[in-house]
Amino acid sequence: MEKSLNKSIAKHLNKTPRTRFFLRFISHFLLLRTLVLLLALFWGYICPLRAADKPLITIQQFVSHPALDAAKKGIQQALQERELQAQIETKEDNAQGNVTLAIQIAKHHAALNPAIMVAIATPSAQVILKAKQTSTLLAFVAVSDPISAGLNGSNIIGVTDQPPVEELFSLVAQILPSIKTVGVLYNPAEINSVKTVERLAKELERKDLRLKKMAVNSSADIKSATLGLMTEVDIIYIPQDNLVVSAIETVINTAKQKKIPVIGNDPSLVDQGLLMALGSDYFNSGLQLGNMIADKLENKNPIPLIQHAKAKELKLNKGVAQSFNITFPIHLSTRETP
Repeated sequence: MEKSLNKSIAKHLNKTPRTRFFLRFISHFLLLRTLVLLLALFWGYICPLRAADKPLITIQQFVSHPALDAAKKGIQQALQERELQAQIETKEDNAQGNVTLAIQIAKHHAALNPAIMVAIATPSAQVILKAKQTSTLLAFVAVSDPISAGLNGSNIIGVTDQPPVEELFSLVAQILPSIKTVGVLYNPAEINSVKTVERLAKELERKDLRLKKMAVNSSADIKSATLGLMTEVDIIYIPQDNLVVSAIETVINTAKQKKIPVIGNDPSLVDQGLLMALGSDYFNSGLQLGNMIADKLENKNPIPLIQHAKAKELKLNKGVAQSFNITFPIHLSTRETP
């Protein structure tokens, strides 16, 4: 129809000025109408896409080590079991233990306007808290002291895994009753480690044991710090410190030279050479958080919003014990988590 009209217009272009003006007006009107129709079609195409947008979930893991890797796998499995993975978009980044990089990742993720920002470990949770928009939900795991880390505001959910320091050293007293001095390696920049070391100091004072603290600020410090402890301590305790745990092989191999056993609250490290560990199962903590995230996506509120890790496990390394001539009491061996 428009083609025939245009032909008719062309035939009458040599008419009077008034006619030519009228014909131009008709031509412009038809062009404008075509543009409006095209815009309407385009808008009708775009709007359904926007309505079907999947919520974005960003995940920042502070550093790679067995506990944090397990926590991330737990989150992913929970979302898969709840059949939500096809309904969401995810973006994952690892800060490689670098706080500056963690800040940059948090800002980048926040700029994407995600529905949920997931933090795996305390340093990641702290930088995300500062970077996120007020309406964005922060979900954390592998955080031992959320209150001290400032993670107690609105729009925050998480799983906390306060290490059972007191219970661990009650077990140590049964295995190594003759120890006098405990050494600890920790990063003073990690508030979770600082608070754990404070609890450790109180517990050792109650047991009339000495504490030798050694602060480390980078992975390059860890070997020399371990060597510094070896001449003064009977055992080394590793808190859930991301810097130290990321270099746990260095700690264990160095301590082994003087047959100094290493213990901690991270059961995933026992296979790497710890004598024993009592603490959270990080995969299950990740599952727990993943189900809390799923609840939020389904417009349900997890109760409480900040939950304690439900699973605790004891792991013993019988090979290390044998090499150090240490015998585990039978009741501990039977209590060990399979």
